[in-house]
Amino acid sequence: MTVPHVDFEFDTLTVPCTAKDLRATFGWLLLEMRAVAKVLRPDERDLLRKIMSHAGATLTVRGLFPEFRREGEAHKTLRRLRAAQFVYPKKTGRWEPDEPVAVTPFARKIWDQVGEERIFSPPPVPPKGTAIDMPTPPPKQPVVTWDNLLERIRERQKSLAVGPGTQQQS
Repeated sequence: MTVPHVDFEFDTLTVPCTAKDLRATFGWLLLEMRAVAKVLRPDERDLLRKIMSHAGATLTVRGLFPEFRREGEAHKTLRRLRAAQFVYPKKTGRWEPDEPVAVTPFARKIWDQVGEERIFSPPPVPPKGTAIDMPTPPPKQPVVTWDNLLERIRERQKSLAVGPGTQQQS
């Protein structure tokens, strides 16, 4: 049995999702995670392993990096882990020495269900001709310039104009 869609309630917002929507969303998150994971240094991967296996009191930035300073190498490491959807600064949204380090729910689910090795391995290459269920971007709209603006206005007026012998309906 399959469910045609699921409604997710977030505060005052309800978002309906189909299985295809969920696959595209989680697939995109996993692609982002893997894109950054493949460029993490060994020490950053060790740090991530430490964060993911930590139990007990909340980890803080200072607990991970006693000499933390913004724009330093530790800060860049935390930014990379955040870009990969693994962690985020829990309280203020900024990496500061006393900021709690939180694991994203997506990272926890993937780490526990899929495992570190599969996260860090390259994604499988789909066979040729296989459609990938990713949303397609909207078509690009032509650029409006001063040179073509008047022409566009005239064309729009023509399409809205009422021809002779027709009555305008209100």
